[in-house]
Amino acid sequence: MQKVVNVKEDKSKLFKYLLKFAKPYTKQLLMALFFVIISTLLSLLNPYLVKIAIDDYISGDVIPMVEVKTSEDALNVGGRYFKRTTELKEVPENAKNFTIETHENERYLVEDGKRIEVIDNDVYKDYRQKDISAVTKIGLYYLIAVFANFLATWIFNFTLGKSGASIIYDIRKLTFNHVLEQNHTFFNNMPVGRLMTRVTSDTQTLSQFYSNVLISFIADFGVIVGIMVLMLKLNYKLALMCFTMIPVIVAISVVFRNIQFRIFRAARTKLSIINTVLNEYLSGMSIIRIFGKERKMEQKFDDRNKDYLDTILKQVKNHAFFRPTIEIIRSLGEAFLIYYGGGQVIKSKIEFGTLFLFITYLKQFFRPIMEITERYNIMQLAFASVEKIIKLLETDTKIRPLPEYAKENIEAEEGSIEFRDVRFSYIPGEEVLKGINFKVKKGESVAFVGATGAGKSSIMSLLARFYDIDSGNIFVDGIDIRTMDTDELRRRLGFVLQDVFLFSGDIKYNITLGEKFNDEAIEAASKRVRADDFVKHLSEGYNTPVQERGSTLSTGQRQLLSFARTILRDPEILILDEATASIDTETEILIQEGLKELMKNRTTIAIAHRLSTISDMDRIYVMNKGEIVEVGNHEELMEKRGYYYRLYQLQLDKKN
Repeated sequence: MQKVVNVKEDKSKLFKYLLKFAKPYTKQLLMALFFVIISTLLSLLNPYLVKIAIDDYISGDVIPMVEVKTSEDALNVGGRYFKRTTELKEVPENAKNFTIETHENERYLVEDGKRIEVIDNDVYKDYRQKDISAVTKIGLYYLIAVFANFLATWIFNFTLGKSGASIIYDIRKLTFNHVLEQNHTFFNNMPVGRLMTRVTSDTQTLSQFYSNVLISFIADFGVIVGIMVLMLKLNYKLALMCFTMIPVIVAISVVFRNIQFRIFRAARTKLSIINTVLNEYLSGMSIIRIFGKERKMEQKFDDRNKDYLDTILKQVKNHAFFRPTIEIIRSLGEAFLIYYGGGQVIKSKIEFGTLFLFITYLKQFFRPIMEITERYNIMQLAFASVEKIIKLLETDTKIRPLPEYAKENIEAEEGSIEFRDVRFSYIPGEEVLKGINFKVKKGESVAFVGATGAGKSSIMSLLARFYDIDSGNIFVDGIDIRTMDTDELRRRLGFVLQDVFLFSGDIKYNITLGEKFNDEAIEAASKRVRADDFVKHLSEGYNTPVQERGSTLSTGQRQLLSFARTILRDPEILILDEATASIDTETEILIQEGLKELMKNRTTIAIAHRLSTISDMDRIYVMNKGEIVEVGNHEELMEKRGYYYRLYQLQLDKKN
């Protein structure tokens, strides 16, 4: 039974799922977080070093000085000694303030705005030498911080990128394995293009989230908080004036977020539709060309493509409005800061380095805001994609062993099959099989015949437990198949289908399907069904490349490879589902001898389209509208002159 958990537009739940996928890589992500914090601190440190260099050393002439008695590290002007107030642990009370002023290449000692004495150039140079040394040291610290930031950023990017790629690998593997476990009803109801979108496009979208958003979002938030703290510490009045823009930014961001999420979710749905349509059209290209529907299909695809484009353009317009709006707010903030802060510098209420640091931090303050909006776009895409993936992962149609049916097991020999009052419907209320009963002993060969839709192929699907029956029992070796592991059950069965699917690879791979068999076993299996006759004439024999779907091989050659694929595994029970329906008469004659050899001492069930191919079967079951209407061998059924006789005569008349 299909269980679908309804996933509401609950972003917190979606985010929890994203974190759940990342949980196995917590250590790596914490390591990335540590280094991004280091990088963030270093990026905030460098402007602060520049501020110190400007205020404490480069602009040393404007720092107030007081007269002192000692000559150590002091400026000697006419036998009087002066030191900056910033260099003193304690400034004497009522001490007069002096500064240095440069005028026409001469430097003067200034008191109360008046030049009182010329400072000797050599004395001035010796005095400023300590400032040059300090600036040099700060420059060295700046370079060290730059290289340390580079190293921290590199480690962060590498660790995060590796973790993100590993997480996506796990999600893609989880999604694909989940799809493989579903029953046939799931695939009947789920378009292939949609599944491809989930496993490829949606998982790739999540890759951007883990690589560019998860930790970087925290780093950006840390930069914003760090800048706010530093601004408040430097000058809380100036900082509070800058922070008045935050409510406006938050309001705009909330509106932008809500609009973008709806657009992104619609875009993912429409992209999935495009993939579904594209897969359908490419798969049916021969039919499209035969009936001359290229232009019509082109128009239909263009309509869906245009619909997707319109949705993307809405996203682009929304984003194009948001980014310049934030930029305008930032520019207004800078303009106000220059106007107000510049006035404070002129009035000597704040230092120039402080104003420089505020302007620099304001730019850094808005940069993560801009990046957060960029990353928010990725986050919305991730939410839209993970919502689709969750719906897929929470759709559970997997067929599992049901131990409660073990009590219904019966005694039977190995290789036997029994259907006991089996009823089945693809759609509830519309039975396809109605009380089917039959037994097949080990080594017997039986066939099912009937008109299209009689239920023949459904019996084969139920025997392999591609679907679960509505009621009744199916026994293999006396065991109710509902109690068996599906892999164990299907290892006992060998299927040869009418429609043969070949994978990209070579002839050998399409016979072994990646399992380990030696070359002798592969060639022996091929010879038994006469596949070796055409394989050895191919350019590279068993190593000959096979194009997608085996397009370079004939229908008969593909079917012979299917026979070899089945014989190689030596199954207990052989199931032939109209296996020779697509093979020409000459090829069919070639494989009849191989089939007889294969069927020896093996239970065989065949679904036959050509009644002439089953005349040697031990028993034939004739089906009509989901019921077995006749049973017997060929001669017995012909003598009855019933349904089978009429089918046989009909085919004979068509042949004639």
